[in-house]
Amino acid sequence: MTLVLKPLFFLGQKIVGAISGVGEIFCILFYTLRALPYAHKNVNLIVKQMVAIGVSSVPLLFVTSIFTGMVATVQADFQFRGLVSDKFVGTAACKMILIELGPLLTALVLAGRVGSALAAEIASMREKEELDAYAVLDLDPYRYLALPRFIAFFTMVPCLTVISNGLALLGGWIVSVLALDITTYTFYTGMQYLFQPMDLFAGVIKSFVFGVTIFLLGYYHGLNASAGARGVGLATKDVVVSSCLMILILDFVVAAILFQ
Repeated sequence: MTLVLKPLFFLGQKIVGAISGVGEIFCILFYTLRALPYAHKNVNLIVKQMVAIGVSSVPLLFVTSIFTGMVATVQADFQFRGLVSDKFVGTAACKMILIELGPLLTALVLAGRVGSALAAEIASMREKEELDAYAVLDLDPYRYLALPRFIAFFTMVPCLTVISNGLALLGGWIVSVLALDITTYTFYTGMQYLFQPMDLFAGVIKSFVFGVTIFLLGYYHGLNASAGARGVGLATKDVVVSSCLMILILDFVVAAILFQ
């Protein structure tokens, strides 16, 4: 192969690999949804994953959400100081948190915490040939492995987003009262001013998309992890990087659709 064709060959390999990866991700989604009618037979597995993904993530979200609300409120006060009434600080903080910061930062935190754990778990099962054991026993891995995790991600990420929104608004209220000399009444009325139900619904809709994305990428990278401990480590790294990138891209796409 000539020196001139090597870059084209490399680029072609990357394009074909990307298309193949997208196709495999859609296949994972298809086979998982196909197993959905059997969900009622695996309630214990679903609840176990809900606890691992949702309940166990609350302490981490508590800290990140409180300080996210504080930062949003301080920045809103800095931008509006001397220009508009103090009540607009609550308005801006509420808008930023519900539409953007709450769902986005929640998804990024969960991508690092539970997305990487999912990839490491599936990669370890593949390394230990546990996935082959499912096939030998004539058990559908998508029913017993993928489906409980899919339902847990699909349901718990929106719930965690709502909790994160509430905690962030609480953090904004705390910093307003204690540091910015804004009364509770002013902050509360500012939150109500210009509030629309779509502000809340948009963040929840985003969280559904983000939850499915984290699951698909975590499961995909776990299945395609290379052998050995190094392969498991690379899979966890890849799922965090790819999930964060896709969350940011899908955040723009969903916002463009909802607010056009």
